[in-house]
Amino acid sequence: MPQRAVLLGLDLGASKVVAVVAVQEEDGTLNVTGTGQASPQGGITQGQITDMELSTRAITRAVEEAMNTAGQTKVDGIRVAVDGVQFKGENLRDSITISSGDKIITAADRDRVLEQATNGCKLAKEELVLHRLPQMFHIKGQRDIRNPVAMFGETLEAEVRIVVAPSPVIMNINLALKNAGLHGAELMYSPLASAEAVLTREDRENGAVVVDIGEHLTHLGIFLHGSLFHSAVIPIGGMHFTRDLEITKHLGGITASERIKIRFGTVLPAHVPAEEAVELEEEGRLVSRREIAEVLQARASELLNLVLAEMGRTGLTHEIHGGVHLVGGGALLTHLPILAQTLLGRPRVVLGRIQGVKGLPQATGNPYFVNALGAVKALAREQSETRGKPDRRGGILDFFRKMS
Repeated sequence: MPQRAVLLGLDLGASKVVAVVAVQEEDGTLNVTGTGQASPQGGITQGQITDMELSTRAITRAVEEAMNTAGQTKVDGIRVAVDGVQFKGENLRDSITISSGDKIITAADRDRVLEQATNGCKLAKEELVLHRLPQMFHIKGQRDIRNPVAMFGETLEAEVRIVVAPSPVIMNINLALKNAGLHGAELMYSPLASAEAVLTREDRENGAVVVDIGEHLTHLGIFLHGSLFHSAVIPIGGMHFTRDLEITKHLGGITASERIKIRFGTVLPAHVPAEEAVELEEEGRLVSRREIAEVLQARASELLNLVLAEMGRTGLTHEIHGGVHLVGGGALLTHLPILAQTLLGRPRVVLGRIQGVKGLPQATGNPYFVNALGAVKALAREQSETRGKPDRRGGILDFFRKMS
């Protein structure tokens, strides 16, 4: 009987580091068996390691909790969702001549045109390439080819998107993971992880947008014909909504404002009766709930208009038929999909639902776990496609040796 693969996924967020352990069953089903969370306490800011000790400690605690919950001591693969203000993307295009006598395109030809496109990019020379994502191939006389290998062609043209980040940003993330005992961990750009978690194949093909609203940043990924076409970082997150409430309404501090936002907040003031008020028990006063909604609506409108602008930059807004999918903790703000539907002018705006994963409901039904689950889901899919045998040398073994 083939051994079931045990996989670990992580998401390095500013407010929390999230870890999930999932087992890939014999039929390919992914079953989440362990979860863990820990606060980096300021050690991770806008996708960057700003305190190595705090970051390493948070990663270690989240992984330890997930592994203990799952009853596992080692894993067959680790993938980590990462993003930040310094991550950038660019679409590239280049072509080569097929030199073989029979003009049959080989995998080496495909890789050569992708590498040539990347090497000719100034951005790729200055920063570290995290992903090189083929979008579409063309040969003379035939366009829009997914995989040109084994096809006849005199020339081969490739459209490719690269995702890059400054080398120190990536190296410090890898160092924090290594310090936590997670040797061999692979990094994955968060919009790709979000899409892996919530988009169906049909959504990707028809054109879809994933909007991940984190604590300090919102990450955007636009997918078309199955591939990432555009990505962006918007410097607005859930904490901006909370701070707006505290600055304008003086609700008793950030913690109190966050609690009121979650419990009473909405981005549609018209849905709140004019006379309805929120009682601030510790201060003995009332605050209009509609006024709270007006503050939240203003910030939500700003964010959504920036999302709309990014969609417009692609020139392909009319081709987005797979909908807009809101994920992340900030997406839980009441009535946000309704407001987004209006401002984005899209008939389908939904809260992203995690697809193709079963197991612990605190993970599979939790928007905070979307990127970690997407990372582990992508890893499972790739392992299934390559049909490789599990390598039980996973870094968690080192992790538990360090803890003993």
